[in-house]
Amino acid sequence: MAARVITEAGFAAFFVIGIVLQLLAMRPGSRVPTLGAVITRAMRTRSGRVGIIAGWVWLGLHFFAR
Repeated sequence: MAARVITEAGFAAFFVIGIVLQLLAMRPGSRVPTLGAVITRAMRTRSGRVGIIAGWVWLGLHFFAR
């Protein structure tokens, strides 16, 4: 199996886990925070904002730089 296939499978698994967590968070009475709540909480601090920007830069470099 090629390294590219393993990498794409890892990203797909990460994406699916994120969707499952979001669906679990949207259930009534769930203790799991939604993605929006997590990002809102992270954006309250300067280090959180830097982390969010760094994440977007990393995604941009890896997915859109071809």
